[in-house]
Amino acid sequence: MKYLELVLVLIFSIGICSAQEKEGVKFQDISFEQAFELARQEGKKVFVNYSTNGCAPCKMMDLTVYTDSITAEKMNKNFVCIKLDPIKDRSLEKRAREVHQIKGFPTMLFFKADGDMLSKAVGGKDVKEFNQVLDKALSGS
Repeated sequence: MKYLELVLVLIFSIGICSAQEKEGVKFQDISFEQAFELARQEGKKVFVNYSTNGCAPCKMMDLTVYTDSITAEKMNKNFVCIKLDPIKDRSLEKRAREVHQIKGFPTMLFFKADGDMLSKAVGGKDVKEFNQVLDKALSGS
């Protein structure tokens, strides 16, 4: 009986740990315009992550940076976060290229809710580098 209880506790613990590992930055599946509307309603800023499926630095950031608990807490508290893939969704290509001048992936844009850009970062970042960029964006008004 004790063996069964121990096994159940271990299984339950593993499930909790797995669920916690998957927590991270909450990227919303909404449009660029909807992100700004939601940010205004919630009193937040907007984070736009231009990335694509074939981008190794993008995947690295998905696995390490956006799952970091401290980073995720700051991002989720202060930003409406979205990912945009202009390769997959060609309707985003013109804005990415002409308006935001995206020339490589990942490109991370931080905005005020009114649309003014706070900062822009290009290329893969580790947790420390990303948090420096994030803190700079958070210090902007």
